[in-house]
Amino acid sequence: MYQTKYFQASDNHELAKLLTTIFSTSHDGLAICDRNGYVLLYNEAYLNITGVPADILNNFSFMEQKEMHLVPDSSAVRTILTKQTHSVVIDYANGRQAINTATPLLDPNKELLFVVGNVRDVTELNQLQKELEETRQISSAYQRALEHIQTDGDFDEQIIYRSGLMHRIASLAKRFATNDSPILLLGESGVGKDVMANYIHAQSGRTGDFIKINCGAIPEHLLESELFGYEKGAFTGASQSKEGLFELADRGTIFLDEIGDLPFPLQVKLLNVLQDGRIRRLGGKTSRQVNMRIIAATNSDLETMVEQKRFRQDLFYRLNVLSLTIPPLRERREDIPALIFYYLKKLEWKYQQEMRIETDALEALMDYDWPGNTRELKNVVERSFHMCENGRITFDQLPASIRNTQQTALPLHLAKMDELLPLKEAVERFERAYIQRLLKETDTMQQCADKLQVNISTLVRKKRSLRIK
Repeated sequence: MYQTKYFQASDNHELAKLLTTIFSTSHDGLAICDRNGYVLLYNEAYLNITGVPADILNNFSFMEQKEMHLVPDSSAVRTILTKQTHSVVIDYANGRQAINTATPLLDPNKELLFVVGNVRDVTELNQLQKELEETRQISSAYQRALEHIQTDGDFDEQIIYRSGLMHRIASLAKRFATNDSPILLLGESGVGKDVMANYIHAQSGRTGDFIKINCGAIPEHLLESELFGYEKGAFTGASQSKEGLFELADRGTIFLDEIGDLPFPLQVKLLNVLQDGRIRRLGGKTSRQVNMRIIAATNSDLETMVEQKRFRQDLFYRLNVLSLTIPPLRERREDIPALIFYYLKKLEWKYQQEMRIETDALEALMDYDWPGNTRELKNVVERSFHMCENGRITFDQLPASIRNTQQTALPLHLAKMDELLPLKEAVERFERAYIQRLLKETDTMQQCADKLQVNISTLVRKKRSLRIK
């Protein structure tokens, strides 16, 4: 210990009082034991950090505590055995993690007199480190998404993903692109089947156009003429001949979205096109050869439709030569931050305005289940972009449907729920919502812990067990 010139010698009573105050007010846990490991002095912080009851410290040596497995480890025991300073990281039963350091005090003959133990709580520090690492990972995903955008100016030909699941699907799509067999894309509405179809066309090397048509958006009596075209005079109003979409897709790709909505009579004609590669315009007398790749997509269960006689079995087999199922966004949450930053960057370029998204808003977007998938995500990002102020997208600017899923309000209605829950689950729901609310109302975890009247290590453990981000 060092002393300055301002330190004035005082009687032993005042000096002892000063040292006792320092000992008691230390944020680190302090414990001093004799050469046999029996504890002589300890402070309140030691009890709080280690969770070891005072009765144990008062009656059992550090060696006995370790032998009875009351503590996972003890640096004091190591120091007593070696007369050397030891440090060890210990995970205590109360959920706290601490650096436990023991320093020996020797007499002039190098014999052990006392061991001074210092316990420093690193639980919150480790949690902050974890959160920092998560932030770095999100930032890394952002950077990779930007690099991806910068290397290819055509947004519609890109698939933005970071999940292993989508990586495997994109790899399959790239392999499928090299042949001319029909491809069937399956998945919920909004998962990006049109983007995948465009990607396959871009990877195929075909020199023709990518033609898209929604089979459910065009009236049945017009759909055939749109697909096959017509000759002059084929019907009233056909004052001149017109190419159909199949002809326009020659040497390219035609994407038949919502193929499950294709009228039954046209299913027969589509099957003929797939088998022969030839089309005939309405009112025409000759057929024409077309070299096109057909990609179909649906969010319907085609196999069930086949069983119900609503979709031709032979057409289903012909379309289902190669198939890809695109998973919903809730099953590939790793893709969410990359997609968010991707859509934001497109808007920044379009409107020449830089934009930031706050951490709590980003976390809410990542926690949301996205029933509308990437289509819904894109719309929410665009809405938030235009609603924000000062170039920052905040949690409060997100749609109510997303904010409500965070359960920021205290759910006092739990007692009146129609759904009967086991007591344990009901208590967990209440705790999760209550802690989430207080975390948002306070600036630091320490303030939140003070409001809850718990130790900060208890709050950290609760956050982990309740999966609160």
